[in-house]
Amino acid sequence: MQAILSMTEAAELPFVHPSQESPRTTPEGERDWFLPLRHAQIPFSPEDRLLLLYGHPLVFRMGLYAAGERVLAGEPIVYLDGAHTFDPFFIGRMARAHRRQPRALLSMIHVARAFTCRQLERLMSDCLMSALERYQSRIAILSGLFDTFYEQSVPEHEAMRLFGRMMDASQKLAQHGSTLLFLCPQAPMLTRASRRCLDQLRGQADRVIRVEEAQGLVKLCDEGEKTGRQWEIPRTVLEISS
Repeated sequence: MQAILSMTEAAELPFVHPSQESPRTTPEGERDWFLPLRHAQIPFSPEDRLLLLYGHPLVFRMGLYAAGERVLAGEPIVYLDGAHTFDPFFIGRMARAHRRQPRALLSMIHVARAFTCRQLERLMSDCLMSALERYQSRIAILSGLFDTFYEQSVPEHEAMRLFGRMMDASQKLAQHGSTLLFLCPQAPMLTRASRRCLDQLRGQADRVIRVEEAQGLVKLCDEGEKTGRQWEIPRTVLEISS
């Protein structure tokens, strides 16, 4: 249903070919974010360009909803998959639930996989901006940013350099008007370097939402709110029957 291309060091721009159909424009008033956050009625601002969902592995499911919701609204998406969590069958179920053809939605989600932190850095620094322009997209979803950093062969100083380049690229993309959604479940054990990277990303993001789950409820905690504002949604909101 969807071509997902793996990136090698010698590859050219590793994204699927754009759909032949012209993307529909989305009025500014319809730019609400995706179903779980809209269900919780979390307010967002047009200035929220760098968004971070972290904590529970459910962030990956929420990212799939983000992609599905935006293409249902007519906006193409660029999806960088560092955790290999993109699920075309989930998007297909979303399409059928809205009486749409799965192939039509999947053709608007342009996916590239990275298997190493060097590949992910190259995607973000060298390919992402041109991909957003090529596919007329304003939104990029970055899944599993830290998952590619657990290579034993990459020294800590090199990993920190690569992460710094990724953050520089993210800022440039945000300044050009793109919106980036980072999906980062927290690893069971964080190294000193990965903790520093997570803290840097949390400090750089415009919105930081920690995701937790307990007793059938998904808890969303906005770390940017001085009041420590929280929302809760039923776990079933994130399920789509086949």
